[in-house]
Amino acid sequence: MPSASAVGVPLALAAAGAHHGLTRFAHVDVDIPLLAVLESLAGAACYATSTVLQQRAAFEQDDELSMRPGLLLKLVRSGRWMLGNVLDLGGFGFQLLALRHAALALVVPLFVSGLVFSIIGAAFASGRRPTRAEVGASSLVVAGLIVFISVSRPGPGHPHASAGGWVALFATTVVVVGACVVVAHRRPGLRALLLGVGTGVLYGVTASLTERTGHLLDHGIGRAAASWTPYALAVVAVLGLLLNQSAYQAGNLRESLPVLTVGEPIVAILIGQLLYGERIATTAGAIVGEVVGLAAVTVGVVVLSRMVVPDPAASPATPADVT
Repeated sequence: MPSASAVGVPLALAAAGAHHGLTRFAHVDVDIPLLAVLESLAGAACYATSTVLQQRAAFEQDDELSMRPGLLLKLVRSGRWMLGNVLDLGGFGFQLLALRHAALALVVPLFVSGLVFSIIGAAFASGRRPTRAEVGASSLVVAGLIVFISVSRPGPGHPHASAGGWVALFATTVVVVGACVVVAHRRPGLRALLLGVGTGVLYGVTASLTERTGHLLDHGIGRAAASWTPYALAVVAVLGLLLNQSAYQAGNLRESLPVLTVGEPIVAILIGQLLYGERIATTAGAIVGEVVGLAAVTVGVVVLSRMVVPDPAASPATPADVT
């Protein structure tokens, strides 16, 4: 597995430097808790390694198990898949901590840096230097994240929503994810892509429920246990896990990972704005910068996704192998 510290320390220092520079020299009102940044980067490192471990295990399963509970029953027998889940729990824990004092629009996009951990960390772990393509695509992702966060200046809102807002969110989620699943079964060639889209939506909703649960825990476990939110979080997380593994099982990571990785933060940002009243800058110049930043992240993610795992069935392992 890649060493997270090889890339984590430079990224953390870059985040601290960017935060200090923006607040001191640009005189910009930036609401970016440094602790949340560090927690997000640590969570991204966990999720990055977990993604590859789970995809390799899921890819080995029979096609007829797609979208069936039997797929998870088979996967729990895989040590590789179970290790991926342990890392998933670590990533979730860091995300929960970060969302207790930062906005969805800050925390969730930072988790995209997990791809950078995968690529650059794998290169150092295998005793080689990252290629120019790896460095270029990784730099594009990091630069895009810095531009988006610096320009949007994400600020926290109220970690709750009206009953009508929750109903609208869950109804929209059911329609969008349901359509992805139905079309995926009718179009096998697009299955991995469509299931990746559905997973991104579910993970965005999961992030919003995680934020709400984290704030409930601030008032004690009893307060959280008395609310419906943690139970809804568990259900949505399990459904997201099933859809995610089905996307991995349906094809190579390059087909599902880009839409999953980019879709999650976009959905989370929208939920933060519409349900939680979180704020991002909305001036004309800020919107242009936000679009440019997200576009850079998207391009970088697409390129990196082609380097993470060339083909699980390929032999021998290539330098891009991160396990």
